[in-house]
Amino acid sequence: MSSTDKDRSLFLGQQIIELSRCGQKCDVTFFNSQPAIDVKIDPKINYALMYGAGAKKLQEMLSRIELSNGSIVSLNDIWVINPMPSGGISEEELAAVNLSDGDVVAGPNGETMRKMISETYQCSSTEKEDFYLRRFLAS
Repeated sequence: MSSTDKDRSLFLGQQIIELSRCGQKCDVTFFNSQPAIDVKIDPKINYALMYGAGAKKLQEMLSRIELSNGSIVSLNDIWVINPMPSGGISEEELAAVNLSDGDVVAGPNGETMRKMISETYQCSSTEKEDFYLRRFLAS
């Protein structure tokens, strides 16, 4: 495993533990499947750590992460996790988003926010791209 992969896994692992602890909703995007939207990470990851689970148990749990939509996913399949506001995003908030903010260069290789959202959420249409970009910018 390269140091970049280790850094990515460490960051995602910390994010998963925190989201498991606080119960905040998030969007989870994957390398090879559609995103899981507005889901929570099962709190048993946090409970296991609170009660002394070691590295081996945590590694096992991160290979079978339960999401509130019933999915079971592996840390290795996750591309990006985008935390969402705990109260959700209202239709009014989504409608108020200025989509031109997505045209700002934000990626390390000159990608716009729109491009990165389109790729990570695996958007198949402009409508989906606009929807997920609105969600991300409103969050």
